[in-house]
Amino acid sequence: MKKLVFIILSIFLFFSISNITSAENKEWYLEKLLDLNYWIEDYKFSINDLNYVSFYNSQSQKMYDNFRTADKMLKDELLKKYRSWEIDYYKMNWIVTNYNLFVYHTNKMFNYLSIKEVRSDFKELDSAILKNYELARTYYSRSKLLILK
Repeated sequence: MKKLVFIILSIFLFFSISNITSAENKEWYLEKLLDLNYWIEDYKFSINDLNYVSFYNSQSQKMYDNFRTADKMLKDELLKKYRSWEIDYYKMNWIVTNYNLFVYHTNKMFNYLSIKEVRSDFKELDSAILKNYELARTYYSRSKLLILK
């Protein structure tokens, strides 16, 4: 009787251990349902989205529209690489932080440019445009360096 109980417990223990080790490689249902592994970075990217700005100058409007398109494509591509584990967690968080700062300052720059288009006599905007352009360039360089590493 003891041998039978021991054999049953051994078999049960053997199969339960093998299920635990194979379960480590699979996503659990709640992780998939709530997108726990990736949703936060996706949300952080969407926080600093570009505001819609309209320009009277068609060249400025085209440049802005192209930037919005490129921004969306880059964010989608980065998230796709992150979901396929080509980018690790820590690197992705640094990319998100720097890229969001890039988008923030670019957004401010475009807003100031649209105001400058309407009120060309507002001279303080020149320094604000330049400052935000320099900051956007800095954060873009940091993001690019992180992505290429």
